[in-house]
Amino acid sequence: MLRMFSRYFAIQVGAYVLDLGTFFLLARYAGTGPLYANAAGKVVAGAVAFFAHRHITFEAHGQGNMRGQALRYVALLGLNIPLSSAVLAVLLHFIAWPPAAKVASDGICLGLTFLLSRHLVFTAPGGKGGA
Repeated sequence: MLRMFSRYFAIQVGAYVLDLGTFFLLARYAGTGPLYANAAGKVVAGAVAFFAHRHITFEAHGQGNMRGQALRYVALLGLNIPLSSAVLAVLLHFIAWPPAAKVASDGICLGLTFLLSRHLVFTAPGGKGGA
């Protein structure tokens, strides 16, 4: 499981660069509020992360159908966006710089999304999570 989490973490770092980049571009240059910019960053990063996690992290490209995995992943992303946004909203009261508050809120949500991805999204037909 440590190897799998290491792959998950490495892919999340790459996806997080996309997430933060989108957040920063929208918040700084498009004048988008931090909560909307956060949601947009999650959507962009989530699309890329789904395919990387499916093929690399959980090696689930041969397990189950991709449509079912994609639907479960979108549902998890749908849970993660309001959860991370709620944590972000709370942290913005304590951390004045929005990018720092975003990093903190996403760090809080990382472990939970790994476990949910492993056990609910990328599961083998017998119900076992990932490789």
